[in-house]
Amino acid sequence: MPSCSLRLFWLAVACGAAEVTAAAQAVPRAVPVPNRPGMYAQPGYPAGERMEAVDPDKKLSPGDQVTYEIVEDKDGGIPRVVSATGELEVQPLGRVHVAGKTTAEASSDLKRRLEADYYYKATVKLSIDRVSPTLVRSGTIFLSGEVRAVGPLEMVAGVPLKLSEAILSAGGFGPWADDRKVQVTRRNGSKVIVDVKAIIQKGILDKDIPLEDGDRVYVPQAFFKK
Repeated sequence: MPSCSLRLFWLAVACGAAEVTAAAQAVPRAVPVPNRPGMYAQPGYPAGERMEAVDPDKKLSPGDQVTYEIVEDKDGGIPRVVSATGELEVQPLGRVHVAGKTTAEASSDLKRRLEADYYYKATVKLSIDRVSPTLVRSGTIFLSGEVRAVGPLEMVAGVPLKLSEAILSAGGFGPWADDRKVQVTRRNGSKVIVDVKAIIQKGILDKDIPLEDGDRVYVPQAFFKK
């Protein structure tokens, strides 16, 4: 019959093995990130997100996942996605065009806008969490006249672009725009005149026509402002 000391010895060995097994189960193992050799993510953390440093000089693009924060609100970071037309939803400003700007440039612009009408001081933090994959372009429209950003505007495949969205993505109307008589000229030469003011201010969405590749949008100048 085994001695008491021998029984105690085997009991201690068994307890030690149980502790080692429990510790191994308690520590989550990193798992490989699909299609990214040599990279690992911890369980519960989306694979590939925040795994690589983003170039601080990288220009914001449609589809980029970002986090913005207004420090004075004490709400913490708020996740957002840059829209297909290059805009970011920031309250209380609404939609603000950020595509083509670095995070520093966009933060500075947001700060200026917020302090102009809403805040005595606004400390804006903006960072890119995940860069958008390359988007497939489906065409180009051209904006001219009384819009703040004259020139071509790329269209994204699979994402319809309405006339009011194109105007907003170009920074909105200029100070002397006749927003009731916006002209859209098609490739075939046909022309339609749209009251964009009614679309934006009154929500008459059935007048907000979808744009097509090659459309030319012209905003005339008003003789006087109403």
